[in-house]
Amino acid sequence: AIYHEAAWPQLQAAPYIWGTFVWNMFDFTSFWRHEGGVPGRNDKGLVTADRKVKKDAFYYYKANWSAEPTLYLTSRRFTERTNAVTSVKVYANTASAELFINGASQGVRQAGAYHVIVWPGRTLVPGKNQIEVQAVRAGQTLRDACEWTLRTSEN
Repeated sequence: AIYHEAAWPQLQAAPYIWGTFVWNMFDFTSFWRHEGGVPGRNDKGLVTADRKVKKDAFYYYKANWSAEPTLYLTSRRFTERTNAVTSVKVYANTASAELFINGASQGVRQAGAYHVIVWPGRTLVPGKNQIEVQAVRAGQTLRDACEWTLRTSEN
């Protein structure tokens, strides 16, 4: 997703480029590749090969290119954490969003030009952490949530 976060602003700023394409919508087989723990798989798609999981980059483009209200917590599949201090990133086509960790507000942040909102230096507690983000767009409240588990030597 970081690649896409860097590429799209560069492409949008280049008026002499009349078109571009995202490589690739879905992960696909490739005999020579061995990515993501799967032999013969190119995993650079926006969606997994089985079409079941939309990856973070999919939601980056949705927030940037779609009129559909979008609020999405990134890194949600990285559920097992070993660092207590982390950044929380959201893709949102809302003006701002509020982050909650275990029910405690981490503050409201404004969306950037490319619909990315980051709360740096947030601290997780050992064990389960409820991560939730809320925003309002056109009078509609949007929510997204996931759970991250901080593993320490004690748990």
